[in-house]
Amino acid sequence: MQSRRVPGTLPNMAPDSQKNKWSSLLIIVFIAIQIALPLSYYLGDNAFDERFAWRMFSPVRMARCQVKVFDATSGAEEELRLGRRMHIVWINLLKRARPAVVEKVAAKFCDEARATNLSPDIRMMLTCTPPDAVLLGVCADKRDANGDGIPDGYSASRVCDDPGACFQADCGDDDIETCYRSRCRVDVVPRHRNLCNGGA
Repeated sequence: MQSRRVPGTLPNMAPDSQKNKWSSLLIIVFIAIQIALPLSYYLGDNAFDERFAWRMFSPVRMARCQVKVFDATSGAEEELRLGRRMHIVWINLLKRARPAVVEKVAAKFCDEARATNLSPDIRMMLTCTPPDAVLLGVCADKRDANGDGIPDGYSASRVCDDPGACFQADCGDDDIETCYRSRCRVDVVPRHRNLCNGGA
């Protein structure tokens, strides 16, 4: 005799426990990888290497970088015009301070220079605004139009009610220029380093 099923209920199905265990394990491993890889960026020490970051939360895209490349083989630094020597996409990637791109660009210029000189001296100046600098008034606008010793970036800030107190909290006893250099600019690749002797 066949058993009747009550309408609206599922038939009695015994789960395949071995299959469910493997499926659950696979899902747990996948989720763990999706969390661990981005955490390596957030717990790491290179704020500009966002290969595995949750990029929608990454402030690196807000960082502004300036890049220049120099040939100092003759003893005097001669600026190499990047726009004439490489595609704009590479220049824009370089301005994001991605370590792999910096290394590739350094290798390219060094290889080109080695074709004419056995010991080339190629230097790069890559200076960026740190990702958290967008929150500081001194980084937003370091000018002091009214001469009160407080950068104008604090007057325009919607976050700060007392510009003097905010400037003091951000910079301590430093003057505007010293604070700007220490809090608003990071030398990702220092200009004095020869890229052909050990890379960027």
